[in-house]
Amino acid sequence: MYVTHGFRWRQRRPLPKVRSMQKQSHIKAMPRIVIGRLAAAAALFVGLTAGAIAADVSEKVAAQIKAGVNANTNGAVRVEQINTTPLTNIYEVISEGEIFYVNETGRYSFVGGSLMDLKSKTDLTALQQDKRMVIPFNKLPLQHAIKEVHGDGSRVMALFEDPFCPICRVFTKFVDQIDNVTIYRFIFPITDRRSQSLARMAWCSRDRAGVWKAIMDGARPQLPESCNTDGLVEILKLGERYGMNNTPTVVLASGKRLVGATPPEQFMEELERGGRLKADQR
Repeated sequence: MYVTHGFRWRQRRPLPKVRSMQKQSHIKAMPRIVIGRLAAAAALFVGLTAGAIAADVSEKVAAQIKAGVNANTNGAVRVEQINTTPLTNIYEVISEGEIFYVNETGRYSFVGGSLMDLKSKTDLTALQQDKRMVIPFNKLPLQHAIKEVHGDGSRVMALFEDPFCPICRVFTKFVDQIDNVTIYRFIFPITDRRSQSLARMAWCSRDRAGVWKAIMDGARPQLPESCNTDGLVEILKLGERYGMNNTPTVVLASGKRLVGATPPEQFMEELERGGRLKADQR
């Protein structure tokens, strides 16, 4: 059984630009509809009423859009008005006074900043974002990580953590409890300059793993910070390259990225599903 330690989501923090680690220093709000990613799409189209069609759209196109929206939302969204837009084959739809946009078939819609397939209830934007979130595991600078092997080490993950990230200090304790996993811990000081100072202390220590663990446990040592920190710079530049601006961030062997305090049960499922290296990754 894994202890949750009361995980909560942490706020987003911008990733600082890094050159050296040396000292330096829609729908606006459809009534009764929750708009976001299409995880909530089933609730998108509730309780809208029927109405008239605008005169500047041909009857044929208007009928096609109305029928398409009705069919693709199982009758939950009923169109009051349809208007043209400056974009070819993109139409403005008004439903209960709110505005969203669809194509001429009524299947694809812009909702809450996302392009959605109303028929399959799929957020197409989210799918593309998920693809962009993948980080090939063999692109990680594993030589700069603190490596730990628990049990048989059969599952593999990389963990990017910052000592001034409250969730990191909780999440790292959870990770410590996981059996049969190889963990690559990356010192990832993106919170503020205090994080960078502590990162240098751990990096320059002869006992990098021990000092980093103590720091993540809350220790604030006063140790030398002067050494070659090119490896830290490489880690931070990787974070910039892949838009990694939150901690904790986990990268599984599959390349899937998990950001923030993933609930323990979900995390273990993700680790089991995506934590094993393929033959060509070994």
